[in-house]
Amino acid sequence: MSDHTELIQQEAIRILQILINTPFDECCPLSKDYADLPNRLGIYAVKHRKEGILYIGKAANIRTRFTGGHKAISWAYVERIDPDDIRICTVVLSNEWRRSQLELETLMIQTLKPRYNIRIRAEE
Repeated sequence: MSDHTELIQQEAIRILQILINTPFDECCPLSKDYADLPNRLGIYAVKHRKEGILYIGKAANIRTRFTGGHKAISWAYVERIDPDDIRICTVVLSNEWRRSQLELETLMIQTLKPRYNIRIRAEE
């Protein structure tokens, strides 16, 4: 395994642990403008109060990603999940991770297998 691959795996695990372990009440609630979400490059998780992570994604600008709509939120609506039980957890990435963002996201999805990542990929 190359040093680069090992570094990516370590960072994916570190970020995934942050997303999993961040208390629900410290995550950003759903809103119209998502003003509390970072306007930066990062990895995010759509979390359910009891079920945990429903979806993991990446974005060049996390706030813009949600203000433009998001399929995971649509799935939660269709499944009639109470909006108060859904929050967004974020980890801002430094620019050095920009090129590795997809690899980080892929490793985290493969590890956790969030239910909405599976459904959304199946529809595409």
